[in-house]
Amino acid sequence: MIRNIVLIVIDCLRADHVAAYGYPRPTTPTIDALAKKGVLWENAHSLSSWTRPSVTSLLTGLYPSQHGVFQGIKRSKNRSEVTTDILQTTTPTLAEEFTQAGWRCGAFINNAQLGPYTRLDRGFAAYEATAGKADRILESFADWFAADSKTPSFAYLHFLEAHYPYKPRRRHVAMFGGDRDKNHFRDYSARDYGKLRRAVSRSEETLGEDRLNEMIQMYDGAVRRLDGKVKKLLGMLTETGVADQTMVVVTADHGEEFLDQGRIGHGHALSPSLTHVPLVALIPGAQPPQRRSEPVTHVDLAATLLHAAGIEPNLLGENLLAPGGPRSPVCCELQIRRRYSHCLRTADWSLHREYKFEAPDDRLNPSWTPTQWIDNYAHTVTTELYSTKADPAELTNLADVSLHEDVLHAMTATLDNWSRHRAVSVRDHTCSTEIDLDPRVLERLQDLGYIE
Repeated sequence: MIRNIVLIVIDCLRADHVAAYGYPRPTTPTIDALAKKGVLWENAHSLSSWTRPSVTSLLTGLYPSQHGVFQGIKRSKNRSEVTTDILQTTTPTLAEEFTQAGWRCGAFINNAQLGPYTRLDRGFAAYEATAGKADRILESFADWFAADSKTPSFAYLHFLEAHYPYKPRRRHVAMFGGDRDKNHFRDYSARDYGKLRRAVSRSEETLGEDRLNEMIQMYDGAVRRLDGKVKKLLGMLTETGVADQTMVVVTADHGEEFLDQGRIGHGHALSPSLTHVPLVALIPGAQPPQRRSEPVTHVDLAATLLHAAGIEPNLLGENLLAPGGPRSPVCCELQIRRRYSHCLRTADWSLHREYKFEAPDDRLNPSWTPTQWIDNYAHTVTTELYSTKADPAELTNLADVSLHEDVLHAMTATLDNWSRHRAVSVRDHTCSTEIDLDPRVLERLQDLGYIE
């Protein structure tokens, strides 16, 4: 019987840097061991390529265009005001569902994008958005769990150390052939990475092969270090005698690009390096271990956790553990100023569409859905089609190849249907979806390198 669920989200962890997904470096021995005992989804995707919309989807079972939290930070023209979109108070959350069922909920997070101002704290009795680095998060979780270990619990732990600036131990970099003390990125701050990311995206700076390899060594070393924290957490569950009653899920909010398509960092596209994430679940009493190949997204994870706990979900979404998997379209979304992108993935194909709108004040109406943007703003559309079997990195656009015209039409029809019927807003548009951002939060986001 499952009496506890621990959801571990590792910021920026792309699936193809996890050994269980075929990565040649031993970055994740603990996660690999979990996968061998439990369930691994080979083709899991986040709902966007940056933290706030992805995690909001994960904790609500809604697509970004449904919950409305995906426009991010917005400055006024004179830069005197900074606003951001937040979750509506009427939108139900996973923690509220658990709480109503008698479970206690705690969140221990190290990411300024997820502060209480987002309203993601609803339903959590404990919500520590600045819990600190992984060891501090584990200490806070242990203290919280020990305070009432008899009540069923849901815990959400969010580790940031795989996010730039990567700060691995010397021994972890050495494992992958590098010398941390001589690494070009050893003393980089998050702001340094942010500046570099913007310079690369504007073609103002390039990264040679040696420099890129050094960056990846630091990233892989940081991932290996975090894998050790997952091991420590599992040890804590064993020591407290609850391991055989605890479901452990490991995933990521999004991935990280290393010039796979010409850029670094995340939050700028919906390519596989940015949305293909690990999803591994160790489920007490579930046999045998499984590797599932069907494409899935985080939109169904909330309902899956409730099903595993024996709670009938009131949230949207399906059970990922059901035979044959969910029927939900595997779609993800991204909105940056006047640009909106969405993507549909199947087992064999991937269709991307990007809309660039002509909108006043260089911003889109935050109370409209993407369909309303498309219907009301003049725009241009770019379409890309990829064969994910032959081209898993999605580098060769086949949208103009006549041989694949039928596939393009079928995928387009599915994406159109999803856009207009499934991904409709469930927000109460009579309420504001924006707040003025606290200067202290703004400073923390600047320290993370997200904004200039």
